[in-house]
Amino acid sequence: MFSATTLAGCNSTFASGVLYWTAGQRVDPSTESTFIWRVTTDDGDLVSAMTYTNWGRGQPDYYKQREHCMDLIGGLSYTWNDHLCSRLYCSVCEIDT
Repeated sequence: MFSATTLAGCNSTFASGVLYWTAGQRVDPSTESTFIWRVTTDDGDLVSAMTYTNWGRGQPDYYKQREHCMDLIGGLSYTWNDHLCSRLYCSVCEIDT
């Protein structure tokens, strides 16, 4: 489990606060499709539907038809945003312990 205090040590800070990648991705990156959780495992991809969402106001907006990965924005109460997948941010990961 993570918390805002645990995540505060990340060094991907921008104007809107610290940003973190999640496993959220568009079903089809070439369209304004819905988002899913996509995790690559040793056995292949594990894909599941999103049953909970926490998008920031006006998000996801598919800006310039290029945003198909999902990040958390620390400066906006950790709401979700769609963004270019090529950006360098810290990641939030889930692991089995």
